[in-house]
Amino acid sequence: MASIVFFPLTRNNSEAGTSRWPGLCGELAVYLGFYFLYLLLRGMALGGETQALDNASRLIAFEQSLGLFHEPGLQAWILAHSRPTAALLNWVYILTYWPVILGAALVLYAKRRSTYIRYRNLIAVHLVLALALFVIFPLAPPFKTAYLVDTIQSIGPAFYGSDAMVMFYNTNAAMPSLHFSWTCILAWLFLRELRGRYRYLAVGYPLLTLAAIVVTGNHFLLDAVVGVFLIGVALVAIKLGREFRSRISSSGK
Repeated sequence: MASIVFFPLTRNNSEAGTSRWPGLCGELAVYLGFYFLYLLLRGMALGGETQALDNASRLIAFEQSLGLFHEPGLQAWILAHSRPTAALLNWVYILTYWPVILGAALVLYAKRRSTYIRYRNLIAVHLVLALALFVIFPLAPPFKTAYLVDTIQSIGPAFYGSDAMVMFYNTNAAMPSLHFSWTCILAWLFLRELRGRYRYLAVGYPLLTLAAIVVTGNHFLLDAVVGVFLIGVALVAIKLGREFRSRISSSGK
């Protein structure tokens, strides 16, 4: 996997590239490989469902000790006073994640290959760290506890996260929140690459996602915090990897 993280799979002869299809197939193979690894590790989580629920109880107690356990109150207020807002945030949770991530990846791959590689590497390293945490610290989402409900199932669209979809994702991988951390990475990308006043809308993107992951009952606040922390760890890992490659290259000359 080191080649996935530290070395581009595509030639960068130009920003758009002269031969996209072979490189694109390689990129798709990488994504599929990570996805199958994600599914494989799902069955290796320490303690399974029981441990995931126990970890959720411990996390709730920890947030309470810090005065941060506001998720139930926020969800209850939204459901009591503005169910249309809750329904909107359900769709935000679904549509602002994979559609935006894959759409941005396709545009960057076609137009700004070097930028694509840089951000792809960051997300890849972040995912490796997240997968390790999913195994070591399986965590049930808040809606599996007695404190919150699954608004997507109660309000809709109920097809998302239904029993028919369980086989496609890890139901006890709440920490870190990839939804929030990856939208933070994309917001950073948008701020750096977009021009004009619209680039500042990127600031609202992770904030809207944060509201969605909490109100839908899919993540605790600390899931978002840990996700951002792992972005920093991933950046350090990439920097160390580059320095290591540089030393190896220098010693080989």
